[in-house]
Amino acid sequence: MNKEDVVTLDNNKDYVILDIVEFNGDKYLYVVGIDENEVPTDDYKYLRAVVEDNELYTEEITDPNLLELIISLFTTNYLNESVNEEQAA
Repeated sequence: MNKEDVVTLDNNKDYVILDIVEFNGDKYLYVVGIDENEVPTDDYKYLRAVVEDNELYTEEITDPNLLELIISLFTTNYLNESVNEEQAA
């Protein structure tokens, strides 16, 4: 599972992974839905990745406290990547 991979959720809709973070041994995904032409939509989700029997499953984060924490981790990750890109230039 990497950034830009496509995952299909239970609703049979495809989503592109925009970012991945780890917290307390779990992986969390920030994804955006794509339409039949693979164009991003306005459907963004935060998911927890679960691997069972070598199969990837996802569950949408609905707990507001966990959601707030995960969003802050994604924001920190984005800011760190932006600073590293600027330093490389």
